[in-house]
Amino acid sequence: MFFIRLAFWLGLAVLLLPADERQQARLYGTAAETVERVTTFCDRNARVCSGSAELWATFVKKAEFGARMAVDLVSNAARKPEEAEAPVQPAAVRSRSEARLSAPPRGTLTPSDLAPVWRGNQQRAGG
Repeated sequence: MFFIRLAFWLGLAVLLLPADERQQARLYGTAAETVERVTTFCDRNARVCSGSAELWATFVKKAEFGARMAVDLVSNAARKPEEAEAPVQPAAVRSRSEARLSAPPRGTLTPSDLAPVWRGNQQRAGG
């Protein structure tokens, strides 16, 4: 199926190419000029390129942090609770989590509270 789609799109691209030699030369010149303008963009717009480089560096730094965090979470979840080591947390996060640990327990239900009351229609022996 992949090759059929590839053949279709290549055939469509070939059909859209011009047959006249003058049009072919003009298309080739336009394509060459476009490639030249794209490759020399930073020479003409140094300020934009330096700003873009800073933005890209920030993006990469954030992406690496996110990937590292995801790997840590997945690897900690895969371990058994007794094997899991305490992750290194920033001080602000640590103080909030410690405050949560010192709070009184909220689960006050007993096992009889958790037992279901309704069992549905039960069939009678005589019936």
